[in-house]
Amino acid sequence: ASSPGQGSPLSSLLPSASVPESMTVHELRQAIVAMMNRKDELEEENGSLRNLLDGEMEHSAALRQEVDALRRKVTEQQERHATKVQALARENEVLKVQLKKYVGAVQMLKREGQTAEAVPSLWNVDAEVTVPEQKPGEVAEELASSYERKLIEVAEMHGELIEFNERLHRALVAKEALVSQMRQELIDLRGPVPGDLSQTSEDQSLSDFEISNRALINVWIPSVFLRGKAANAFHVYQINLWLGDRAAV
Repeated sequence: ASSPGQGSPLSSLLPSASVPESMTVHELRQAIVAMMNRKDELEEENGSLRNLLDGEMEHSAALRQEVDALRRKVTEQQERHATKVQALARENEVLKVQLKKYVGAVQMLKREGQTAEAVPSLWNVDAEVTVPEQKPGEVAEELASSYERKLIEVAEMHGELIEFNERLHRALVAKEALVSQMRQELIDLRGPVPGDLSQTSEDQSLSDFEISNRALINVWIPSVFLRGKAANAFHVYQINLWLGDRAAV
C-alpha cells in the first residue's frame, strides 16, 4: 500500500464525487490510462469518419459537376437540333413558294405563246397593219423549256431536302433516346430526386424505351452513422429502397 503522502496529489486533481476514497494510486493510474486509450480510439474513429465524410463529399461534388456538364451538353444539342429543324422548315416553305411561282410562270408563258401565235394571223387577215416576221413562239418555247428545267431542278432539290429532313428527324429521335437513357443512368447513380420520376417524354416510343430500361428495384445507402460506445458500438445505415416508381423506405 502506498503512503498517504503519495496519494494526496492525484486525489486532489480528480473530483471527489467520482473517485472513491478507497481507490489506490495504481487503480487511479489504470483508470487514467484507460481513459486516455479510449480518448485516442475516439479521436482515431472520429478522424476516420471525417475522412470518409470528406471522400463522400468530394464524390458527390464530382457527380454534381458531371451532371451539370451533361445537362449543358444536352441543352446545347437540343438547341442546335431545334435551330436546324427551324432552318430546314423555313427553306422548305421558301422552296414551296418558288415551286408555285415556277408553275405559274410556265403556265403563263404557255398562254402567252398561244396568244402571240394567234395575233399576227388576225392582223394579216385585216391587212391594216403589217407585222414583221418574228417568231415569238420560239422565244416563248425557249423560256418555257428554261423554266421547265429550273422546275425540274427545284423538284429534285425539294426531294433531296425531304429525304435529308427525314434522316435528320430519325437522328434527332435517336439522340433523344440516348439522352433519356443517360438521364436514367444518372438517376441510377445519384438516386431519384423530385422531378426525375415525374418527367415523361412526349414521344410514345421514347416513353416505352424509358419504362423498359428502368430498374424495378433500386437501393441506395447515402450515409452511415456510428452509435453507442466501446463494446456497445454499432453502425446505423440510412437505406432508400425504391420499387418501380414508389418509395418503400
